Amino acid sequence: MDPQRLLRENPLFCGATEEALREAGRVAVPYHFEEGEVLLFQDRDGELLHLLTSGAVRISRLGTGQLERTVSELYAPNLVGESALLLGGERNATVTATLPSDTLALHRPHLEMIARRDPTLLWNLARILAGRVRDLNDELIASGHSTDAALAHVLRGLYAQRVQAGIPDAQALPLTHADLMVRLSASRETVSRVLRRFQKQGLIRVADGRLYLLRPEVLDGYDPEDGQHHSEA
Repeated sequence: MDPQRLLRENPLFCGATEEALREAGRVAVPYHFEEGEVLLFQDRDGELLHLLTSGAVRISRLGTGQLERTVSELYAPNLVGESALLLGGERNATVTATLPSDTLALHRPHLEMIARRDPTLLWNLARILAGRVRDLNDELIASGHSTDAALAHVLRGLYAQRVQAGIPDAQALPLTHADLMVRLSASRETVSRVLRRFQKQGLIRVADGRLYLLRPEVLDGYDPEDGQHHSEA
């Protein structure tokens, strides 16, 4: 597919000039990653930004005691690697393909040159980063409330991304017990107990290694005290 068309669909280049799109298309380097391949490694120098044009990735971070925690999942069109590119130094997370994925990569000097010519990219990048900070704050608040609230937040966010990306059967979430244990920083027993509670409330069904949302609308404003949407209380 034409690189300029792929760039135009990426949130970083929303509203960008044709000149910026042409220049980015000229210098962007195409990559392909199979499921399980790593795009970016934590603690490595970051001089490359990947514009995700197809597929999906998982962002994870090694914390205290070398415990890996999933920070988020992203579906195309999107971008990864922006933090190290802006701040300099090493990357603070590892990015792994969870589906066969294609990217267009931009090196720091090229991105700086294009952004100087078209400041729209800087505004777009600011909006993207602000949205990610908001989502992280929401997840921290939910995690501080209860494991039920944290799970509802994770399921709602992943479902919304899959819908936005046009994924068929968006309600079938590729989440396992192990995934949720890492994402929620909870034991297998705790995750199992919360999943059973959600199933009893008719919110989910677990089968064939997937978690199926049955009533995704209820997760928006989920009240862990009684499993009800706030507007229904």
